[in-house]
Amino acid sequence: MSKKAAKSEPEPKRPNTRARVGRIEARRAKAERNLRLFNLLKAGAPVAEIALQEGLSARRARELLQEMLARREVDPPAGFAQLQIGRLSDAMMVAHAAMMEGNLQALDRVVRIVGELDRYHGFARSAVGTAAAATPALCAPAPPLALPAPAEAAENRHAKD
Repeated sequence: MSKKAAKSEPEPKRPNTRARVGRIEARRAKAERNLRLFNLLKAGAPVAEIALQEGLSARRARELLQEMLARREVDPPAGFAQLQIGRLSDAMMVAHAAMMEGNLQALDRVVRIVGELDRYHGFARSAVGTAAAATPALCAPAPPLALPAPAEAAENRHAKD
């Protein structure tokens, strides 16, 4: 054996399987906790209650929520709108289920929630009219300009001759 063969490069280290599994489990636990935090926030729970349920201080819970919302890479108004849309979607499912069971009062709730969802999605109601009025983009197109009636057109042709 030559000296070059004896000094072969060491084999690359394989990552420790236990450490890798531990990191994966830690990431999964963190993702599950973040999902619980977001769902509690979406449900309207105050930060103090979220902290209590997760065994955190109120300050740490607030920090985690702020970090989580910041990572979503949305500006605060859009983040708030996204949160409200999530809340309204949950409310819509409950109201729709009640309506389908025959609760006619739930119909009013469904209509109101649809209106709010439209507002957050950018389909605001007209400032002039009733709740049924829609934005100009959603209204029926204006009727075309009227053409003269066939009798008038024929009379006009004969008058010119």
